[in-house]
Amino acid sequence: MVECTECGTPGPSEALPDGLCRPCRTPAPHLTSEQAAGADAGRDVRGLVAELRGMLKRP
Repeated sequence: MVECTECGTPGPSEALPDGLCRPCRTPAPHLTSEQAAGADAGRDVRGLVAELRGMLKRP
């Protein structure tokens, strides 16, 4: 069993090509392909990393 690298859904490796489950591989139907490709571009990477570091410090 492995997990989807995007959402963490468990499944067999055959069901997760490129490490992604079907919902994470398929763009949302209301988005254009250009919007779907740039959807992650707006993420606050520094904020996400700071949150992860904080989680590592918790007992």
